[in-house]
Amino acid sequence: VENIADIVKRDLHNSGHFRSLDVAADSKNPRAIKDIDFGFWKNYGAAHVVLGSVVPRGHGLYDVSFQLVDIYKNNTEPLLSVKFREKHLREFRALAHYISDLIFKKITGVRGFFSTRIAYITVDRYKHETVHTLTIADADGYGDKPLLSANYPLMSPRWSTDGKKIAFVSFLGGRSSINVATLENGRIEQLTKFPGINGAPAWSPSGQKLALVLSKDGSPKIYLLDLVTRELQRLTNGGAIDTEPYWHPDGKSIFFTSNRGGKPQIYQVVLQTGEIQRVTFIGNYNATPSVTPDGKQLIMLHQSEKGAYNIAVQDLSTGKLKVITKANLDESPTIAPNGMMVLYGVREADRNVLGAVTLAGKFRMRLPVQDGNVKEPAWSPFLIEG
Repeated sequence: VENIADIVKRDLHNSGHFRSLDVAADSKNPRAIKDIDFGFWKNYGAAHVVLGSVVPRGHGLYDVSFQLVDIYKNNTEPLLSVKFREKHLREFRALAHYISDLIFKKITGVRGFFSTRIAYITVDRYKHETVHTLTIADADGYGDKPLLSANYPLMSPRWSTDGKKIAFVSFLGGRSSINVATLENGRIEQLTKFPGINGAPAWSPSGQKLALVLSKDGSPKIYLLDLVTRELQRLTNGGAIDTEPYWHPDGKSIFFTSNRGGKPQIYQVVLQTGEIQRVTFIGNYNATPSVTPDGKQLIMLHQSEKGAYNIAVQDLSTGKLKVITKANLDESPTIAPNGMMVLYGVREADRNVLGAVTLAGKFRMRLPVQDGNVKEPAWSPFLIEG
């Protein structure tokens, strides 16, 4: 049985913005607001206390309730008091994440990401074959389920704007193609299979277009595919390699990686005019762009002077860059839909795992994942109203 309290505690701790306090004495673990020793909790360093209960209602159903109390207000009125009626055990994990979302937003004012999901590729090597699996899991790495397994490479999963589909690259038959999987029924539709590279799909904020990389006319270039009319529009030109498109949240421009200046750097193309500007100037290698939901900060893979590949954040107004991870070989940063955390791939003990780091770089963690190499994570948008 999923322990709701444990999941909520882990969610809030792993956000990097909270620290949970364990108290062994049962007398200090109140069941109601009237039982709270406000002086004790203040001295103990707690700012908030969460009270919760799970009451069986028969037929395998339970009522779940919780209250969020501000210790420094020292009164009997909770900040939050919510009750969920007749929930089944199988709903407890999702319910716990939703409770975490409610608590996080009430305290920080920012929407929590705990009810969102992640997608990634796992690579398992057996005696006679290598199996690639497109996997979906909760944002905390638990509840993982395979969406597609194949004995050919799968790459670049990207969530649709509404969170109902995932675009990805397949090498079925030894040739790359861009496909879209519908999560509700598992149906897979092939969108492109031009000669050469078909890669790096990226959904527009409206969900009506897909930016992608094709080399059908020579060097890899950024194209736009209208998902309604299937009309294809070429965005970039020249002999350079242009790849890894990422939409600005306003839908008016696209960031991408290019070696047009000699070394991989990040550029921005304005859709209405076709004007292209270089965005990154610090270091010899900056790639894999993504942008915070407020459009103010650029997340990227940055090579340091020592040669390590790390995740970095650049302020788009000032150009100031900050490296926020410390391993030697990070990859594929993807940002939470609330803009407060980055998920990424990292090499650890001869295998690829998933790491997460706050945007300030002050809190880092590893996600629990199964055996095999795990790479190319993609964070979903918000999936439920809230």
